[in-house]
Amino acid sequence: MIRTVFQLYILLFFLVIGTSIQAQDVKNIDVNTLPQSEIEKAKTMIKEANLSPEEAANLARQRGASEQQIREMQKRLLEETDTTNNVTDPFKEAAERTVQDDSAEFSSRESDLKKDLSIFGSYLFNSKNLTFEPSANLQTPANYEINIGDQMIINIWGNSQNNYQLSVNPNGQILIPDVGPVYIAGLTYLSAENKIKQRLTQIYADMAGDSPGTFAQINMGQLKAIRINIVGEVTTPGTYTLPATAAAFNALYLSGGPNEIGSFRNIRIIRNNKTVKDVDIYRFLIDADPSDNIQLKDNDVLFVPPVEKRVTITGQFQRNGIFELKESESLQDIIRFAGGYTEDAYQAKVQIHRKTQQLQQIIDVDFNNLATTALMNGDIISNTKVLDRFENRVTISGSVNRPGEYEWTPGMSLHDLIVKADSLAPDAFQNRGLINRENKDLTTTAIPFDVNEIMAGKSNILLQKEDVILIKSHFELKEMQNISVSGEVLAPGEFVWSKNMTLGDAIFLAKGFTEGADSTFIEVARRLSYQEASFLSDQLVHTFTLNMSRNLELKNNDASFKLKPYDQISVRRAPGFRNSGSAIIAGEVVYAGSFAISNKNQRISDLINLAEGITPQAFVEGATLNRYSDELGKEQVAIDLIDILRNPGGQSDLFLRDGDQLYVPEFMQTVKIGGNVQNPFSIAFEEGKNAKFYIDQCGGFSADAHRKKVYVQYANGATAIKKGFIIKTYPEVKAGSQVIVPQKPEKKPGNGQWLAIASVMASLAVSIATVVSLTN
Repeated sequence: MIRTVFQLYILLFFLVIGTSIQAQDVKNIDVNTLPQSEIEKAKTMIKEANLSPEEAANLARQRGASEQQIREMQKRLLEETDTTNNVTDPFKEAAERTVQDDSAEFSSRESDLKKDLSIFGSYLFNSKNLTFEPSANLQTPANYEINIGDQMIINIWGNSQNNYQLSVNPNGQILIPDVGPVYIAGLTYLSAENKIKQRLTQIYADMAGDSPGTFAQINMGQLKAIRINIVGEVTTPGTYTLPATAAAFNALYLSGGPNEIGSFRNIRIIRNNKTVKDVDIYRFLIDADPSDNIQLKDNDVLFVPPVEKRVTITGQFQRNGIFELKESESLQDIIRFAGGYTEDAYQAKVQIHRKTQQLQQIIDVDFNNLATTALMNGDIISNTKVLDRFENRVTISGSVNRPGEYEWTPGMSLHDLIVKADSLAPDAFQNRGLINRENKDLTTTAIPFDVNEIMAGKSNILLQKEDVILIKSHFELKEMQNISVSGEVLAPGEFVWSKNMTLGDAIFLAKGFTEGADSTFIEVARRLSYQEASFLSDQLVHTFTLNMSRNLELKNNDASFKLKPYDQISVRRAPGFRNSGSAIIAGEVVYAGSFAISNKNQRISDLINLAEGITPQAFVEGATLNRYSDELGKEQVAIDLIDILRNPGGQSDLFLRDGDQLYVPEFMQTVKIGGNVQNPFSIAFEEGKNAKFYIDQCGGFSADAHRKKVYVQYANGATAIKKGFIIKTYPEVKAGSQVIVPQKPEKKPGNGQWLAIASVMASLAVSIATVVSLTN
């Protein structure tokens, strides 16, 4: 009854959209994207309709609805009906009823498992990328069986020409003029073609023989459509009209395939009340055998019975899902259906979870018993990954030529493993090695050994699986011996110490001296010896002052001073060496450009003189100096060029530094007002006006202006703020200045401001009380 209602929902839905969406072709409608309102209309119409499913189907097809659209709509309406009418999935309900209360945890796990897995083969009928929808434009196969109502087209050419279009009459014959009736019903297309050609030779004598003069071509014309009844456990049972060339899979596809409880392996094709074929879809899916996909005939019945035995397979198999089994098939067959094991599968054992009439069972099946283990309906087959452990592994690491994992065999010795690892590396520490052995309780035991004795054959140790052998390098067992070179060398840094290394070797490793290096004053700081460091003293290091050739020539004093590990070499700069420096002047000067700094005492006024002074258009008050230093980075220095030019060598006249950039702008006639004012812009400068004047010219303060923090930034980078203790005055504005009004800071939510005020008032009260007390 529920299935019939679903079917009417679908078919009446296409009646609705056929009338309400007149401008749209029904075939172009995507059912999955239709609004819920259209589905509600279909539900409303069902209450008023009085049509049988077959009549409604014919009407829907007349509207242009495809079988694919009908199936998609059925799925969508099925979901809506389950939600609104609380229709329970019978498959899930049956699974839940069979699980007992004493295995609730397994029940929940099983329910989730079946929810995530699909029935194997269902994708064949609901995949958008795979279709078995029949086509009416296929070439007629040679084994096609002629039916009553089929049309035969006969073309004669050559010495004689003629054309015939003949239909097979109810007696199974075609009537060829001048030839008479030819019985062809039930023959294959190839047999019928040969029979017709043979009869045509009665009136076209030159059609026979080795050199015929007349020829005949026989084709199938319009084929009579066939009606197929699909019943049983399918998604959409009913009567379907199909092309005469349709096969079993075509019919199953149009019906949506077996439903949740339908069989995929025991589908019967019934013809004239007899079963002519048992269709097993697994033959096609697993073995690519299409022999069950036989051609259908008019009035054939496809019957899909309920499934008899179904099991679930999950874990380390190529396919996880729900599979159907026949009575004679075993656990080995189901693993074959699942595509076999994955590469990580533990194959020694497979586990079966089985429900009895009262409780549940766990059955462990060894690999050798798969073919003889029968399964029961509802069984769940699972296996796990192989353990991340080895049954025959030993590991050697450290100072051997080929460290890594190796095969362990009974009787293998430590010497055998070292030989397998291509023997010891040259830097191997040979006084001690270590074996880390795993105990039965997974704790470990350390076993030391003498590497020299093992390699000399004086002693040996038998290894066990999972032993880990460590042979260290002698470099790992002592502090890295190096030296450091700093100061006036091209590549200062740390270098590995070597025996007989000299001072010249160290400078050579540091890529030689810089131009400013003083090679006659090189200091070497050396650690105290072990004996010296064993006693308390104030001395920290030994120092040596040396000299050597700048071109790194080999000299006796260089070769005689041998460096020791951890020596620190410092190369000083020559006292009189200075890098050539320059300063740049630009803007309103006579000669702009770069000028060399010839001595340490050169100042800004000297740079102006080198540039032959400023031009008449120069805005001296706006001059700026840009400077870079390692301590502060790039910065702009506010200078007073008027005072510098008035008092050369005075406090304002700064000494020049390499890279200084002095800029003297052209006279500026405007003042820029920015920040939180009503209308920020630039206006003409007026002598003697303060910042408030210019703010008023821009419409005054905006609502969020921070009036107390107004400041003026002058052209040379200096700034001025409001002054005064009680009554604050606005700073004076000069040409080229910027008047900036900042924004008020956002107030933090809560009582923080009032708490601050209360704290100040409390402190004030304490202070007053203290003063009164002292006065008394």
